[in-house]
Amino acid sequence: MSDFAQIGLICTLQRLNDTHLPRIEAELGEIASSRPIALVLPCHGRDLQQPAFEHLIGELRGAAFLREIVFSVNEVPISTLLELPSVIQTLPQKTTLLNNEPQPGKPVGKGTNVRAAFRRLAAAGECDIFVTQDCDVASFRRADLARLCFAVAHPQLHHRFAKMYYSRVTDRLYGRVSRLFLAPLLHALVRVAGHQPLLDFLLSFRYPLAGEVAMTRELAEALPTSTGWGLEIGQLCEVFRRVDPREVCQVDGGAGYDHKHQPAATALAGMSEEIARELFSQLAAEGLPADDVFREAVTTAYRREAAHALRRSAALALINALPFDEAAEREIVETFASRLGRI
Repeated sequence: MSDFAQIGLICTLQRLNDTHLPRIEAELGEIASSRPIALVLPCHGRDLQQPAFEHLIGELRGAAFLREIVFSVNEVPISTLLELPSVIQTLPQKTTLLNNEPQPGKPVGKGTNVRAAFRRLAAAGECDIFVTQDCDVASFRRADLARLCFAVAHPQLHHRFAKMYYSRVTDRLYGRVSRLFLAPLLHALVRVAGHQPLLDFLLSFRYPLAGEVAMTRELAEALPTSTGWGLEIGQLCEVFRRVDPREVCQVDGGAGYDHKHQPAATALAGMSEEIARELFSQLAAEGLPADDVFREAVTTAYRREAAHALRRSAALALINALPFDEAAEREIVETFASRLGRI
């Protein structure tokens, strides 16, 4: 039986069957004639040289519902930058290439790429819906992008913001920052601070760190954009402040969503620290304490919640006959806790 439960503050649009997908694309194409859609692809230079990017381009050639695609890139080798126009010119949509170079004291990252693209699109005023898609998704499917766009573009749904969610599982469980860090951290914050409106909002999302979102142009113009790995959590916090939860939804992106897998000891650890810093900053703006006593209590509560999360992950892997390295998972939890304790 397909899951259609509605839990939390926002609408969840599950994928109950596959028979509707051709209809969604066809109907979206008609809607897009009056509400044009722009896709933003924030790309790091290394993403452009991977098979996942070639697959993405191939899928997008058939996305007739997109008016424009903006490639907003950083840290691209000159040889790749020279070759990129010939690649994107094979697309039938209008394409724009933005090369975002670092300014003194201002590092360039995904947030910079998204902000630059949104500003360019807003200034042009041609598209009403802005969508972002990560470029390192080896399993990218055009139909999933269409469902995300549909959730905001369709006039009967009345959504101003939509975030995709998906299961990070292929041959094993992935998504460690989400299931072993952010989810337990949010529950730890509830333990320490009680149910706060912002925390309850964030806990309504099944995959709050997903980079795939759709929003109206007006909202995109109003949202400040965090930099680095804090982009997604910062964006959700700003949506919380500006949008009625009834105008927010999450869209099922299906199973087997295969992102690039980051090394735990380096990238994931740094990622968790940036996310925590952004989250604590947002909570401070909501009036929660930011002193050492509060953060120490949250770190202690996180260790307890992370232990529960690890046991649940082990059970999930076992019942699905997936390999599970409990020692390695426990080690990454300890790494996350150590980074959290530094903040």
